[in-house]
Amino acid sequence: MSLHTTTPPLTQNLAPGQSAWICLVPGSTLRTTQGDVTVHWPPQACGLTLHAPPPSLLGAGQHLPQNGQAQAVWLQLHNPLHRFAEVQLMEAAAAPRPWQRVWRGLRAAVQSPRKAATDSGHSEALHAAR
Repeated sequence: MSLHTTTPPLTQNLAPGQSAWICLVPGSTLRTTQGDVTVHWPPQACGLTLHAPPPSLLGAGQHLPQNGQAQAVWLQLHNPLHRFAEVQLMEAAAAPRPWQRVWRGLRAAVQSPRKAATDSGHSEALHAAR
Protein backbone atom coordinates (compact mmCIF):
# COMPACT_ATOMS: atom_id res chain seq x y z
CA MET A 1 0.00 0.00 0.00
CA SER A 2 1.47 3.34 -1.04
CA LEU A 3 1.37 6.26 1.37
CA HIS A 4 1.35 8.77 -1.50
CA THR A 5 -1.55 8.58 -3.92
CA THR A 6 -2.52 11.03 -6.60
CA THR A 7 -5.77 12.90 -6.90
CA PRO A 8 -7.76 12.88 -10.15
CA PRO A 9 -6.11 15.19 -12.69
CA LEU A 10 -7.42 18.71 -13.19
CA THR A 11 -7.89 19.45 -16.91
CA GLN A 12 -7.53 23.00 -18.20
CA ASN A 13 -8.52 23.89 -21.77
CA LEU A 14 -6.88 26.90 -23.40
CA ALA A 15 -8.41 28.61 -26.43
CA PRO A 16 -6.06 30.13 -29.04
CA GLY A 17 -4.27 33.11 -27.47
CA GLN A 18 -5.66 32.41 -23.98
CA SER A 19 -3.55 32.43 -20.82
CA ALA A 20 -4.14 30.92 -17.38
CA TRP A 21 -2.29 30.91 -14.06
CA ILE A 22 -1.83 27.67 -12.12
CA CYS A 23 -0.16 26.83 -8.84
CA LEU A 24 2.28 23.94 -9.11
CA VAL A 25 2.70 22.38 -5.67
CA PRO A 26 5.63 20.12 -4.74
CA GLY A 27 5.16 16.61 -6.11
CA SER A 28 2.66 17.67 -8.79
CA THR A 29 3.01 17.12 -12.52
CA LEU A 30 1.89 19.32 -15.43
CA ARG A 31 1.36 17.53 -18.75
CA THR A 32 0.16 18.83 -22.12
CA THR A 33 -2.37 16.44 -23.63
CA GLN A 34 -3.32 18.45 -26.73
CA GLY A 35 -1.74 21.34 -28.65
CA ASP A 36 1.23 23.43 -27.55
CA VAL A 37 1.51 25.47 -24.36
CA THR A 38 4.11 28.05 -23.36
CA VAL A 39 5.01 27.96 -19.65
CA HIS A 40 6.21 31.27 -18.18
CA TRP A 41 8.16 30.88 -14.94
CA PRO A 42 8.09 33.51 -12.17
CA PRO A 43 11.12 35.74 -11.67
CA GLN A 44 13.78 34.55 -9.24
CA ALA A 45 15.82 36.74 -6.92
CA CYS A 46 19.51 36.85 -7.86
CA GLY A 47 21.14 39.16 -5.34
CA LEU A 48 19.59 42.59 -5.82
CA THR A 49 18.01 41.80 -9.20
CA LEU A 50 15.18 39.65 -10.47
CA HIS A 51 15.85 37.15 -13.23
CA ALA A 52 13.00 35.71 -15.34
CA PRO A 53 13.87 32.33 -16.83
CA PRO A 54 12.98 31.89 -20.51
CA PRO A 55 9.56 30.33 -21.18
CA SER A 56 9.31 26.61 -21.86
CA LEU A 57 7.30 25.23 -24.78
CA LEU A 58 5.44 21.99 -24.08
CA GLY A 59 4.07 20.03 -27.02
CA ALA A 60 1.33 17.41 -26.82
CA GLY A 61 2.42 14.52 -24.61
CA GLN A 62 5.24 16.43 -22.92
CA HIS A 63 5.38 17.27 -19.22
CA LEU A 64 7.40 19.50 -16.95
CA PRO A 65 10.36 17.67 -15.46
CA GLN A 66 10.21 16.99 -11.74
CA ASN A 67 12.65 19.43 -10.18
CA GLY A 68 12.10 18.56 -6.52
CA GLN A 69 10.84 22.02 -5.60
CA ALA A 70 10.23 22.58 -1.91
CA GLN A 71 7.61 25.32 -2.34
CA ALA A 72 4.59 25.90 -4.51
CA VAL A 73 5.20 28.06 -7.58
CA TRP A 74 2.75 30.01 -9.77
CA LEU A 75 3.12 29.45 -13.51
CA GLN A 76 1.48 31.26 -16.41
CA LEU A 77 0.32 28.99 -19.22
CA HIS A 78 -0.27 30.49 -22.66
CA ASN A 79 -1.59 28.96 -25.87
CA PRO A 80 0.43 30.66 -28.64
CA LEU A 81 -1.11 28.81 -31.60
CA HIS A 82 -4.42 28.99 -33.47
CA ARG A 83 -5.82 25.71 -32.15
CA PHE A 84 -7.06 24.54 -28.76
CA ALA A 85 -4.66 23.23 -26.15
CA GLU A 86 -5.29 21.10 -23.09
CA VAL A 87 -3.15 20.53 -20.01
CA GLN A 88 -3.58 18.22 -17.04
CA LEU A 89 -2.38 19.00 -13.56
CA MET A 90 -1.90 15.98 -11.31
CA GLU A 91 -1.28 16.78 -7.66
CA ALA A 92 0.17 14.27 -5.25
CA ALA A 93 -1.98 13.73 -2.20
CA ALA A 94 -0.51 14.74 1.11
CA ALA A 95 1.26 12.01 3.03
CA PRO A 96 -0.65 10.78 6.08
CA ARG A 97 0.29 12.43 9.34
CA PRO A 98 1.96 10.27 12.00
CA TRP A 99 -1.21 9.97 14.08
CA GLN A 100 -3.13 8.85 10.97
CA ARG A 101 -0.56 6.11 10.32
CA VAL A 102 -0.78 4.96 13.96
CA TRP A 103 -4.60 4.93 13.78
CA ARG A 104 -4.55 2.90 10.56
CA GLY A 105 -2.08 0.45 12.09
CA LEU A 106 -4.21 0.00 15.21
CA ARG A 107 -7.36 -0.39 13.14
CA ALA A 108 -5.66 -2.98 10.92
CA ALA A 109 -4.37 -4.89 13.96
CA VAL A 110 -7.85 -5.03 15.51
CA GLN A 111 -9.48 -6.07 12.23
CA SER A 112 -6.83 -8.63 11.28
CA PRO A 113 -7.88 -11.45 13.69
CA ARG A 114 -11.50 -11.17 12.58
CA LYS A 115 -10.55 -11.11 8.90
CA ALA A 116 -8.16 -14.05 9.36
CA ALA A 117 -10.88 -16.06 11.11
CA THR A 118 -13.49 -15.40 8.41
CA ASP A 119 -10.99 -16.10 5.61
CA SER A 120 -9.97 -19.45 7.13
CA GLY A 121 -13.54 -20.61 7.76
CA HIS A 122 -13.23 -20.45 11.57
CA SER A 123 -15.75 -17.66 12.01
CA GLU A 124 -18.08 -19.95 13.98
CA ALA A 125 -15.31 -20.70 16.49
CA LEU A 126 -14.56 -16.99 16.87
CA HIS A 127 -18.27 -16.26 17.35
CA ALA A 128 -18.60 -19.06 19.94
CA ALA A 129 -15.58 -17.76 21.84
CA ARG A 130 -17.20 -14.35 22.26
